[in-house]
Amino acid sequence: MSNPYVISAELDLANAELERIVRLEKIEDFRESLDTSLRSMGKDTVWVSSSTMQTGLETAISKTRLPVVSLDDRYVTSANEYIGISRGVDEQLNDIGYVPRVGYPSIKRQLGKISALGGEIVIADDVLFSGEMIAWLANVLEPYGVKIGGLVCGIAIQEGIDKMQAKDVDIEAVQAFDEVEDEICERDFAVVTGSGRRIDSIAANTLYFDPTNGKPAKWASIPPEKVEYFAYSSYIRSADLIKPDLRFGDIGSFYGWDSSMNVVESLEEAAMWAYARATGVPPVF
Repeated sequence: MSNPYVISAELDLANAELERIVRLEKIEDFRESLDTSLRSMGKDTVWVSSSTMQTGLETAISKTRLPVVSLDDRYVTSANEYIGISRGVDEQLNDIGYVPRVGYPSIKRQLGKISALGGEIVIADDVLFSGEMIAWLANVLEPYGVKIGGLVCGIAIQEGIDKMQAKDVDIEAVQAFDEVEDEICERDFAVVTGSGRRIDSIAANTLYFDPTNGKPAKWASIPPEKVEYFAYSSYIRSADLIKPDLRFGDIGSFYGWDSSMNVVESLEEAAMWAYARATGVPPVF
């Protein structure tokens, strides 16, 4: 049996920003379609529900007496401070390390705020994969006199657990996996605020599933020969999920997509071209 392909569900977490963008009644259809697409490519999909993540994280946080700094601002609502960091890429989509997430100040300013909490903190995050981000964060906090004394996470992969234990960081995970094919947050399969990798130099995000402006094979473990089919289905899914009167600029800035264009119409046109590239059949206008 193949390793599980884990997806952390989050589109049903109630907030005003989400309700402004998506048709809430379409979320289950979106998930069913995404699951079908992934399974058709041989993925052994495992979904971790938002309620499981949220309840588990908040319960773990309630047990600690140390200040809690959360890398997640969707599931976690009770942290003392939040820090927004994501993996960044340049305009050629090359990895450049960590950059601030949309809506957050510079990493230096964020570290300064954390240092005001005291000399030891607990980090909360939705996913611990390789452990590289937490190890990096521990290193950059050191000059500020701050030590990471513990980590609570929704999903933990054994590789990351081993790395944290080697650094004497106590871990509490809601759900743990020995090995996975990949772990993807649900938002990265949709055109919603915060989806994709961050290009900090132009203040834009690049979508995981967009083969023209992203890297589906590398970022979401999509087989190269299936990338265009997956792009086609992804465009259709998001077109069905997003409210019809929105423009890209109403949601965020996405690399390769005109902020002034209607989202649904643009996605439907992109779907036609992706299908044409996948099948070799030119679209009919």
